Amino acid sequence: MNDAILAVDGGGTRTRAVVVARDGHVIERRHAGGSNPYDKADWAETLGGLLRGIGPCPLRAATVGLAGYSALRPSSRMQEEVIRQALGPDVAIMTCSDVEIACIGAFADGPGILALAGTGSVIWADDHQHPPLRVGGWGFMLGDEGSGYWIGRIALGRVVYFLDTRHPDGAAFARSILQAMDLPDDPDVAGEALLEWQRIQAHPRSAIASLAHVVDRLADEGCVEARRILVRAARFLSSQVRTARARLKHPLPWSHSGSVFHSRTVVGAVTRFLDEAPQPPQFSAIGGAAMRAARLAGWEIGPSWLARLRQGLSCD
Repeated sequence: MNDAILAVDGGGTRTRAVVVARDGHVIERRHAGGSNPYDKADWAETLGGLLRGIGPCPLRAATVGLAGYSALRPSSRMQEEVIRQALGPDVAIMTCSDVEIACIGAFADGPGILALAGTGSVIWADDHQHPPLRVGGWGFMLGDEGSGYWIGRIALGRVVYFLDTRHPDGAAFARSILQAMDLPDDPDVAGEALLEWQRIQAHPRSAIASLAHVVDRLADEGCVEARRILVRAARFLSSQVRTARARLKHPLPWSHSGSVFHSRTVVGAVTRFLDEAPQPPQFSAIGGAAMRAARLAGWEIGPSWLARLRQGLSCD
């Protein structure tokens, strides 16, 4: 019977899995909610449920990229145990961070620097000569500058500053954010509504990060304050890319991943700060996981295999 490989991309918002045949065709797809243990109390049930019974034919290897994973972190052993219990003892498994598979996908397993900015942010650099290098990725309490959470938090800071001071210069931006949150924009009542909004959020970090989309929309509509926040985010991200290049002493090309880079303002500003346009990502993170799993299985990966994989993933 033909064998197959498994690729998994487990993020804070959703978890995706694909099974890929030896010829590169995608033969099964699964989706579930987020599986980041820092955000989701039910991450183990989500991840285990997604993986159990997967595959129309025997799995030879699997690469699982997970948010919050590090082989050096004791807490990540729980993630490894959930994966092993779900897939069984006969599958060769590589577990890594979601940013690592995103970098592999973006450069089709070639060298490069990936700037990832979604709910959190991190820079991942791999020159194929030294161990991969991480810059940033310290989490929302210690860093994550330029991330969706950071953008949302700065925007809410502008809102509460206006509610405290009633300074007219910040009124339009604050009211736009409040309206997007379905909260009253009258400063006499908005404060209590905002505190109540904060209290009832099941996942506060994700809820705050979702405001980055609002900031981006306002920037596209010409809001100076929104654009200023996004340009500041871009400055942080481009500085971290330069840090990675300096540490590796190698001018690697850069690419990007994550919802923050859906913003034309952010991409344009990072491009200006680096004086270099990004390389368009060749594959998504789950494509990178598939490439790594194929190599773990000992398969040959050529242009035709990658073309079939790309076609299969485009339907997802």
